[in-house]
Amino acid sequence: MSELKGLSPEAWRRAIAETIGPCGQPGYPTPDPLALLQPAPPAAGVEAVPTDREVTVEVVVVGGGPGGGSAALALCAAGLDVLLLEEGPARSYFRKNYAHTARYHMQEAGTMVARGSAMMPIAAGRGLGGSSLVNSALSFRPPRQVLDHWASLLDDPTLSFDALQPLYDEVSGIVGVGITRAEISGENNDLIVRGIEKLGLVGGLAPRGTPGCVGCGVCYFGCPSGGKGSTNLTFLPRATQLGLRIQAEVKVEGLLVEGGVVRGVRAVTVDPHTGARGATLTVRAQQVVLSAGAVGTPRLLWHAGLGPQLGPHTGEHLQVHPGSTIVAICDHEVQMWKGATQGAYFHHPDLPGVLPHTFSAPPEACLVAAGFLGDRWQEGLALLPRMCGMLLMVSDKGEGRVRAFGDGRADLVYNFADEDVDRIKRGLVEVAKVLQAGGAKDLYVPIHGVPMSRDPEALAAHLHDRTIRDFTLYAAHPMGTCRMGARIEDGVVDRQGRAFGLENLWIADASVFPSSLGVNPQLSTMVMGTRVGRALAARG
Repeated sequence: MSELKGLSPEAWRRAIAETIGPCGQPGYPTPDPLALLQPAPPAAGVEAVPTDREVTVEVVVVGGGPGGGSAALALCAAGLDVLLLEEGPARSYFRKNYAHTARYHMQEAGTMVARGSAMMPIAAGRGLGGSSLVNSALSFRPPRQVLDHWASLLDDPTLSFDALQPLYDEVSGIVGVGITRAEISGENNDLIVRGIEKLGLVGGLAPRGTPGCVGCGVCYFGCPSGGKGSTNLTFLPRATQLGLRIQAEVKVEGLLVEGGVVRGVRAVTVDPHTGARGATLTVRAQQVVLSAGAVGTPRLLWHAGLGPQLGPHTGEHLQVHPGSTIVAICDHEVQMWKGATQGAYFHHPDLPGVLPHTFSAPPEACLVAAGFLGDRWQEGLALLPRMCGMLLMVSDKGEGRVRAFGDGRADLVYNFADEDVDRIKRGLVEVAKVLQAGGAKDLYVPIHGVPMSRDPEALAAHLHDRTIRDFTLYAAHPMGTCRMGARIEDGVVDRQGRAFGLENLWIADASVFPSSLGVNPQLSTMVMGTRVGRALAARG
């Protein structure tokens, strides 16, 4: 979002308003969950492949998340015979603890860590719904300048902001994007909104794809109320009604390649409870769509030995929207784990490419983020009801890469750009101002060597000499690792998502983004998945 630099204040406000979409306009109807959300689709599990088996279809889609689900719907709507393969469980397993969520619904059980400038965990979901199962469903559209840059870079006007808006409208309608409703926002979000209004900043309650949200605040562990527009309740049910078949609990480990042409995939069943490997499933297909995510897709390609064939950009340019968090103490009860998850946001005109939004987390995560560990645990427990928080992410200039270890696990590297570290520090100071303007007082950041601060200026002074190795890091927006390009020297796939290096191979997930998005990627991943699916279907 560095393209926002240099805009006049009014032009800047217009550019940010466009990221909300029509749901931010007065009179926009509240999405109806009963009309939008459908029961999770039927899916076969390991029991459906008791012995080695081979099937033939027109198209096989690998991955049931935002990219794979949207691509599958587009393909089925065109009348194609489609089989979707998903590594995760055939049904969702939700409980209010991270260990359970990681076991069933995170890639590599939530253990992926990038080395480089600093050790940084990188999260990616799995299961029917993928990351949409375990995210907050924030649904911003990329700024006009980002999409227009893509259109210019690829010499493709269909990628411009204006050209893509009808597709963003369509996808937003499917998942029920609307502004967080005041009755379920909760005090953590409301405090932030008060601070934004007091400081005259652009922001407020955020757009989220959660038409049936009841404000239970556990989106990261799965939606127990079934009110989130995750892929398993939106795209996939619609696709199964059009003929989509789903085989879950199978891990794709290789592609069938004959003379430079992809002819299908090879997978093995994996018991969702024990991890035990079982029978082999071979799927022969006329076309293969990889939608395993910006970590999972290049990891598969490299593990299958196909990275070099797809060109020098395979697994390169990993970007993740890194950032940090502030937890603050109020004089009144907040109970930050109650209310809409990440239901408020703001933009600061001096920090283009920095997006702060609500930090919502279970109590134990709040205590860790605020540094109440060891002998301070009891102190933290007493303060817990009065904690509030925000996190911020930056549209990163830093980059990393994805490869695969010999056993197939992700080999991740990420190196921070100095500019990004500076923007994180400056962003934290602005977040502190918003929190205190809303009613918070003492400020805590999970950064080594930075004590509690009672004013933003003191926090800025403490942050000045800190390096990225002092930060407690976490990222959940991997993208860009199989980016679109005009030719194989520039990217892994063309403007429509078709691979350069191998025939009959397509990629439809956040890995195809040509640059850092600057906003939460779910909505854009669905747009790209739909676009790729329709491009493939149009080939006949």
